[in-house]
Amino acid sequence: METEHPKTASEQTAGDHFNGQDAWQDVIGLPCFLSVALPITGFRVRDLLELEVETVLNTRCNTNDPVPVWVNSVQIGEAEFDVFGTRLAVRISELG
Repeated sequence: METEHPKTASEQTAGDHFNGQDAWQDVIGLPCFLSVALPITGFRVRDLLELEVETVLNTRCNTNDPVPVWVNSVQIGEAEFDVFGTRLAVRISELG
């Protein structure tokens, strides 16, 4: 008999973090809002009021720094930015 080993963070799915898929059947089709937060330190109301088209903001983040991933205002993990063809994408790097 083979022993099942726990999944590593990279092998986990979002569903693994919730107990019992049957409990989710009534809501599985409902929309949710997923967002990725890019921290910009030192940003003030003055900066907000001075924003213009093509403004570039210095995030002081490295390109491979993890960024928080939120679903309906609850942080569910972290991601890294990635390029997919001509599109900017996020790659989920951690759940939980």
